[in-house]
Amino acid sequence: MTLDFQYFFDSACDGMIVFDASRRVRLANQAFAELVGESIDDLVGRHVEELTEQSDRPAHPSPVQELAKHGSVVTMHRVRGAEGEPIDVEISSTLLPDGGMFSVVRDIRRRSTEGAPRTSGSMRSFAHEPEHSRDFRLLFDATPLPAWVYDAETLRYHVVNTAAVTHYGYSEEEFLANTIMFVRPLEDPERVPDYSHAAPGRDRVGSFRHRRKDGSLIDVETISYGFELDGRSVHLVVINDVTDQLRVRQHQEQVQAQVLLAQKMDAVGRLAGGVAHDFNNLLSVILGATESLGQALAPYDPLQEDVTDIRDAVARGAALTRQLLIFGRKEVRTPGLLDLNEVVESVERLLERVLGNTVRVELRREVDHAPVVADASQLEQVLVNLAVNSRDAMLRGGTLTITTGQTELPIDEASMLDITPGPYVTIDVEDTGIGMDEATRSRAFEPFFTTKGPSHGTGLGLATVYGIVRQSGGAISLRSAPGAGTRVRIHLPRGDAATHAPPPAALPDESRGLVLLVEDEPRVRSQARRLLQRSGYAVIEASDGVEGARLFEERRGAVTVVITDVVMPIVGGVEMVAALREHDPALPVVFVSGYTAEDQDLPLDERTVFLTKPYTIAALCDAISTVVPS
Repeated sequence: MTLDFQYFFDSACDGMIVFDASRRVRLANQAFAELVGESIDDLVGRHVEELTEQSDRPAHPSPVQELAKHGSVVTMHRVRGAEGEPIDVEISSTLLPDGGMFSVVRDIRRRSTEGAPRTSGSMRSFAHEPEHSRDFRLLFDATPLPAWVYDAETLRYHVVNTAAVTHYGYSEEEFLANTIMFVRPLEDPERVPDYSHAAPGRDRVGSFRHRRKDGSLIDVETISYGFELDGRSVHLVVINDVTDQLRVRQHQEQVQAQVLLAQKMDAVGRLAGGVAHDFNNLLSVILGATESLGQALAPYDPLQEDVTDIRDAVARGAALTRQLLIFGRKEVRTPGLLDLNEVVESVERLLERVLGNTVRVELRREVDHAPVVADASQLEQVLVNLAVNSRDAMLRGGTLTITTGQTELPIDEASMLDITPGPYVTIDVEDTGIGMDEATRSRAFEPFFTTKGPSHGTGLGLATVYGIVRQSGGAISLRSAPGAGTRVRIHLPRGDAATHAPPPAALPDESRGLVLLVEDEPRVRSQARRLLQRSGYAVIEASDGVEGARLFEERRGAVTVVITDVVMPIVGGVEMVAALREHDPALPVVFVSGYTAEDQDLPLDERTVFLTKPYTIAALCDAISTVVPS
């Protein structure tokens, strides 16, 4: 069977140009002539640089410059279309043996599945013009994109070009001994393209997967040209490997999805922060009234039990608001000396609600006292996140075991965990779930990595746990295997009671000083004023930062300590304190807020502390004692 490459050249839907050694047009096909709106005769003799936009050249070097380095290149350029509009094109060029150049020009706007038929008035028969057959076979082999011709009935290859042999790794003999199904993966359901309805002279565009000789799979876009040859229907196929482009696109889509998720979680965090702020203001009023009621009642009054119940309910409400702020804000940590055993016991009831009736919780102590310096709410968050992960791995039920202990890490073990050697308190969270394979285990702490569906997991749970543990100076490790459950071990530096002992909780004596109280919520401000006055302080009140600065100026030198909310209208607490400290750099300040996280960094130091609402009068007096020199 003889192949008419002249027909291929003239009827191709992509533009094709042959340049001589001086880079002037020797041949051009009808597709390129139609693209630029000129006749083939007018194009012959034109220099390659006359075919591209002048403004395009500084940013996009011509194929000639790149060919000198690589022999074949694919570049993006802009040409002037038939209507005078600029058109972006992809040019695939190959250096010919005589020093000339063969280029395929593809209009990247063309994405239709079927192009218009093209015919040529200059079609020649290979049988009558053998010298042209040789020329066009040379062009076929010089095409930088893989290409082949196959029989439409038998699907057998008739010819493949050099680019196909190079790109796929099969020899020409291997191609010719097989059908086009040879490169299609067996697992693909629709492996044979249906071109039965494609008329000769029309092109078809398709997307497929191909398998190379080394076993790797590639994604390709194909253009198939159907025509009659020696009485048989054949197709010439040009292949463009788009594997890398698809990977880039998929990566961009994943990044975009992660950005959208992060924005959504940030919005949720901001909303939760506003709810927590307002709710904590309400809790502050309730707690303040409870404190006053408890002090007014006799120690053995039966109503003291009700006061205690109210106080406990307020504490649980405050804990719930902290759980609203898992995502979306930078956490303001309030670390203190804690007994890890007590933290685990305090969260046991919450874990039982989270895990449901099918999962049993076991708490084990290997030591009676497990002191750590950490934020209690963050440790509770760690335990809840780990418990939720374990629950999802035990769909048919099981046991979650939490064990606290201690260990002395030597240099080699500490180095592997990227922490300093020394004494550590440990906490093991172990489940009897399905476990993880090595690929999942190695990525478990990556942000946004999840094995759950899009509507069931964010991929932030274990990443949050990792961040909290590292922020606390500790390390986390994971051991798991399919069918063998999962154990997460956390190392936290053992606490030093002498260094981190809390300040005494005794109330200050009467007339200990003047408090400037700045709070925008009237009920919270009124409640705090009464508690401070009962504790022996004189109080002046302001509803925002502007009024607070004015009162400070009026009583300059008399203010002992400033107690201020962080978030207020007009001027917030941070801005007000910065202005006051321009006059009194050593001014003691207690920041209070219904948030446990803020967008701005609080200037915390030995004269500045942060107190979360709702607070007891004892906690407020402790905070004052911390910043006011005795």
